[in-house]
Amino acid sequence: MEKKALEILKILEDNNYSAYIVGGYVRDKLLGIKSNDIDICTSATPKELEKIFTITTANNYGSVNIIYKDNLFEITTYRKEIKYEDNRKPVKIKYIKKIKKDLLRRDFTINTFCINKDGIVEDILNIKEDLDNHLIKTVGNPRFKIKEDSLRILRAVRFATILDFDIDKKTKHYLEKYGYLLKRLSYQRKKEELNKIFSNNNKENGRKLILELKLEKYLNKDKLKDI
Repeated sequence: MEKKALEILKILEDNNYSAYIVGGYVRDKLLGIKSNDIDICTSATPKELEKIFTITTANNYGSVNIIYKDNLFEITTYRKEIKYEDNRKPVKIKYIKKIKKDLLRRDFTINTFCINKDGIVEDILNIKEDLDNHLIKTVGNPRFKIKEDSLRILRAVRFATILDFDIDKKTKHYLEKYGYLLKRLSYQRKKEELNKIFSNNNKENGRKLILELKLEKYLNKDKLKDI
């Protein structure tokens, strides 16, 4: 999959757009974890991508799906999220041309590594120390990051559980402070995250972390402490 993704990056570069493999795939590669969940981001807009690839589906946030050599890839235009709604969904975005600004909108520092067209990992935000220290930390001020998208509360718990990482002290403070926002999340989104937490071999640490952050009362899991 990575070989084909790199081919896509080169095609985009040949068309005068910048492009990278981003996010969880790169993180997992650095940790020695196998994954085929590859996401690509680029300076090309959806309309510009349509001139290069055959697009199968698209959404309102600058992401399109393409089929390349019988594999499905999601490609997202670099963007800045201007405004959020209901502590979850960005309702206004702006396409941008620089990868660094796109990385600054992302949730946790360990998810900001990139792979360029030559297959080289780039640490554009200089956060390798967080990965080395096995630390979950928001990109920027956690007070704003957690409040703008409450799903990040459960995502932080999931990453800490699955990767067996610690959570940065300041980030942890705001995960607990804004735990009440979980009540506004849809049942399905909460269920998806909790399924990933409790189906993992490290699920006991996930359970303890939910209790430590006092999240069980917002998840209708009052009996979690008795398990």
